[in-house]
Amino acid sequence: MAGEIYFNNLTGRFDWGSIVDQILRLKSLPLERMAKESAQLKAKQEGLSKLANALNSFSSLLSNLSVEDLFKAKNAISSNTNVLTATANADAPNITLNITVNRLPSKEIMLSRGGVSSLNDTITWNNFELRYAKNYGQYENFSIEAGSGKLEDLVKQINQKAGSRIVASIFYDGSKYTLMLSEKNEIGSVLETDPSTSTFVISERRPMNLNGVWGLDYTNPLQLAKNAQITIGSSTFTSPSDTLENVITGLTLSLKDVGTANITIKDDYSKVKNFLSDFVSKYNAVIKQVNEMTDKDKPFQGDQLVLGVKSSLAGMLDPLFRHGIVSYNEDGTLTLNNPAIEDLAIKNVQELKSLLEALKRGYSMYLERAKNDFQFFINDYQSRIDNMNERVNEFQKQLVEEEHRLKREFSRVETFINQAQETMERIRSFIVSLSEMQGGRKK
Repeated sequence: MAGEIYFNNLTGRFDWGSIVDQILRLKSLPLERMAKESAQLKAKQEGLSKLANALNSFSSLLSNLSVEDLFKAKNAISSNTNVLTATANADAPNITLNITVNRLPSKEIMLSRGGVSSLNDTITWNNFELRYAKNYGQYENFSIEAGSGKLEDLVKQINQKAGSRIVASIFYDGSKYTLMLSEKNEIGSVLETDPSTSTFVISERRPMNLNGVWGLDYTNPLQLAKNAQITIGSSTFTSPSDTLENVITGLTLSLKDVGTANITIKDDYSKVKNFLSDFVSKYNAVIKQVNEMTDKDKPFQGDQLVLGVKSSLAGMLDPLFRHGIVSYNEDGTLTLNNPAIEDLAIKNVQELKSLLEALKRGYSMYLERAKNDFQFFINDYQSRIDNMNERVNEFQKQLVEEEHRLKREFSRVETFINQAQETMERIRSFIVSLSEMQGGRKK
């Protein structure tokens, strides 16, 4: 019955526990064989799963590929990066330009006419309004409230009110401290400072008064606002910043210093090289997994289905070998030859495009089919593993029941032996007593 407990050799007359253990060990041998078979199935399934993952990763690389996009890139090379650097997009023409940087941009810096001899001096200022000119007739105005305090207090208020365009600070000219106003970013205005025509980026819409002294010093700006200027051939270009966009279609220049540099724009094949590098990496990952699975004493040693992956992938590499783009290693993996890619691109870019289209077409079809095939086998192995687990569980239940049956039977045998021993002991005692009684009558 369930819950019964049997104690081995309780009477000390029959040690049946070791007999039960030995019987159970013999009966559990099929369980060991099933456990070994289950481990083999799991090892094969794990190997196929790794191979399927490698194939899926390879397939994803190709499914997301647009061959045309690989060739939509240009490279702009500067002969003197200390003077300027450049970038180009796919719309830029292949061309070489001689560019002279005549001037870098500069921010306008204005000073107040009034000032203090010490930073601890108290000043007063009126309600005034600063004006920032983005272009001729285009202004942003900033109102500053009247107040008193130190010069740094006025600086703080200006930065709070006008900080998006104007940066306030303190300038010391050797005799006094004055208010200094500069452009936050020179790209904010296309104007150039010209005191002769009263053209300023920073000015006053309503004049300031610092301790009774009016206004900014328009006669002596600390620095003039100047746009960057470059010359290409007979044409001159200007920009408020050191970055000039679309000087020609798709070309952006970043100015570093005055001087001359050549900019050469040409096709950039780095995306093609990166793709083929990824292609070789994904290919090698599959081959290494196949090698690991089919190596000596491995679960798929000699398995033609798995080995067939290696031969199928290799069979589509002829175009790459023909142009020297890849070479074989001893283990069947590939090594990429980047110079050969550049060489083919220069000699016959259309041939390179056609090669990549053929690779995508051939490998995509095979990898999709291979993924599905191996997923079928993975699922099949899972069914076999599940079935094996059910058999193991059922067999384990049978062993438990057998153990209980053996213990119950041997416990009964022990009880019988014990009862027989007790009977024999009583008979022996009876015979001894009878013999003693008969011996006493003879006397």
